[in-house]
Amino acid sequence: MPIQVTIDTTPNEHALKFNVNKKILDAGYKTFNSPEDAKDFPVAAKIFEHESVASVFVMAEPGTAFITVTKKPETSWGDLKNKIMEDIKAVLETS
Repeated sequence: MPIQVTIDTTPNEHALKFNVNKKILDAGYKTFNSPEDAKDFPVAAKIFEHESVASVFVMAEPGTAFITVTKKPETSWGDLKNKIMEDIKAVLETS
């Protein structure tokens, strides 16, 4: 099944929710606040390659998952949201 990613807004203007149709975690959630935190979690590590990312939160849901990405306040979402969506697809399609 191809990886599908949809984007939802959140109450925080600096955060977007990326809904994914693939299980990423068995259960629970993980929070990453730096590239070092994410080094052993490929999808979060890839997202942190963008210098404007402040944190990544991954939540397990039955058969699916979502990833909330918070950007640094001085950055606009512009192309960043599309780049992150493509990064998520690329990593999950190879895992």
